Amino acid sequence: MQELAKEFVACADEVNHLQTVKGPEADLFRKVAEQGHYAGRVKPTSTRQGIYACAPNGVFLASINTTNAAAMAGMMEKALAKWKELKPEDRLMKEAPGADPGGRTRWERLFPADGLVLKDWSRDLPREGPARAAWNLDFAWFRKEEARRFLPDTIEEGALHEVPREIVLRLARFHFVDNVRGQTYPWQEAEIATAELAAIVDEVNGGRARIRFAGKTKATAVGKWRVNGFDPTTVDQKRGFDAKILGSATWDLAKERFVEFELIAAGTRWGGTQYNGRPDDLGEAPMAHLLRLAGDTPAERVAPASIWGYGWK
Repeated sequence: MQELAKEFVACADEVNHLQTVKGPEADLFRKVAEQGHYAGRVKPTSTRQGIYACAPNGVFLASINTTNAAAMAGMMEKALAKWKELKPEDRLMKEAPGADPGGRTRWERLFPADGLVLKDWSRDLPREGPARAAWNLDFAWFRKEEARRFLPDTIEEGALHEVPREIVLRLARFHFVDNVRGQTYPWQEAEIATAELAAIVDEVNGGRARIRFAGKTKATAVGKWRVNGFDPTTVDQKRGFDAKILGSATWDLAKERFVEFELIAAGTRWGGTQYNGRPDDLGEAPMAHLLRLAGDTPAERVAPASIWGYGWK
C-alpha cells in the first residue's frame, strides 16, 4: 500500500464540511462521491465517509470505506489502472483553479494566529481485559483575548486565578469527549455538571511566567441512543466523562502569548454514541485527553471538529 501511495497525491478534509457546505472543494467532492461506494444514499444516513480516488478534474476512479490494508491496496490498484486509461486531456480541469476560488467557505479562515491553538490527543488508558490501541486527534482554538483569560489580571508570583467558566466550558463541552474510536457529538451545556480550572503563577523570571493548572470536569447524560453505527437499535443508557485536569504553561510577558502549554484531563468515561465505536464497551473505563501547543504546519491549522459550537463568525 505504501508503494502504491507514491502514485497518488493524498489529501484529507473534514467530511461533514464536504457533505454539507457549498463551495468549490465541497462541490467537487460530492460530484466524486456520488459515483462511489455510497452513491445515491440517503438512508440510514447521508454519510459519504471513505477514501476516494479521482482525477484532478473530478473524474471518478475508485473508492472504499475500510480500515483493511489489503482492501485499500486493491482499491488503489483499481484506481491506478483506470487513471492510466485516461488521456492526459481527460484528467485535468479546463482551467487551473485560483488560490482562493470564489464561493469558498471554510472555518480555517478564523484560525487564531495570535491566539492559543492546542493539539488535542485522546486515547484509552491501560486497563484490565481487552482494549484497543486506539487514539484520535482534534484541535482546540482560543482567540488572543480568550487565551489571556487563562491567567490572572496581574501576573505575579503566587497569584491564584479561577479560569472563567465559559473558557473551561469550551474544553469540557467540545473537547473532553469520547472520540477515541470515532466521531461523537459534543456535550450540551446542561450536561456539564463540573467545569473548573484554576491557574497558579509559580514563577515570574526573565520575562516569562510559569503557570500551573489544576481542575476537574464532569459531564453526564441520560437518554436513548444508537451505539452501533447504522444499526437502528437504540439503547437506554447513561454516558459521561469524569476527570481531573492538571497542566502547566509558560507565558511570554513581552509577546503576550503562551510559548508552552500542556493540559491533561484523565478519568473515567462510560456509555457510547452512534459513531464512536463503543457498542461493546459501554461500561466505565479510563480515558484521557492531552492538549499541547500546535505547530504551524498546514496540517495543524485544521479547524476543531465542533467549531460550529464556538459561536464564532
